[in-house]
Amino acid sequence: WAVLRRLKPFDVRLHYTDRRRVPEELEQELGLTYHPDVESMLQVCDVVTINCPLHPGTEHMFNRDLIRKMKRGAYIVNTARGKICDRDAIAEALEEGQLAGY
Repeated sequence: WAVLRRLKPFDVRLHYTDRRRVPEELEQELGLTYHPDVESMLQVCDVVTINCPLHPGTEHMFNRDLIRKMKRGAYIVNTARGKICDRDAIAEALEEGQLAGY
């Protein structure tokens, strides 16, 4: 939740998904919008920061199918491990304009 706290001063709409929902008080304090799954969150975000651990369930989580569910022209900021994103899928999405940046 540290990233969300750091972004609050920039007066942006903050969306998040997590296995555990943050306390309601924190959601209200930071103006957070919770999404029950990553797919629903990706449809509304212009910039997505990835902040999760690498394990078998997250390796190549951002693959072609998931990236296609993102808003066209969105940005990915991967502060997690590189293997969470499928390198070839990222390159393809950048070339096609699905992603504006990585």
